[in-house]
Amino acid sequence: MKPTVEYTDDQILIHTENGTVSMNRTSDEARDNAILADNLAMFEEQDFYNSAEFSAEFNKHLETVILTTRGGGSGAVACRDTLLSLYNGSAYPANLSKWYSLDSKNKAALLFVLEHQTTCNRKDIDLYLPEYKADFTRMKEEVSHD
Repeated sequence: MKPTVEYTDDQILIHTENGTVSMNRTSDEARDNAILADNLAMFEEQDFYNSAEFSAEFNKHLETVILTTRGGGSGAVACRDTLLSLYNGSAYPANLSKWYSLDSKNKAALLFVLEHQTTCNRKDIDLYLPEYKADFTRMKEEVSHD
């Protein structure tokens, strides 16, 4: 459901499928319109990230990256380190120069995951595909032994 906007004397109401958000109107119509536009863009972004089409695409790319970490070699290390950095960047900093060893398929998958994981307040990277939880455990163990 696309949000609808309703104007009252003192508020702007944004009706979404999850409820209504209200904004107090000010005497500055341009400011009100800018804030309204920001809120509508936020709802549109949430709808995009929650859509079945996007989720399937994201999960496909994430699965490609996770499976690459199993292969060994420099491309696997680049994918592993990037995923772990998304998981916890303080504990697992990634060396991006390792990306030079990625083939085009894995680089594209990793870039897709990076772009969309860092775009909005998404859930932790290891929670999207629970069937690969053991892979994240393995990756952490590999890094602790490096």
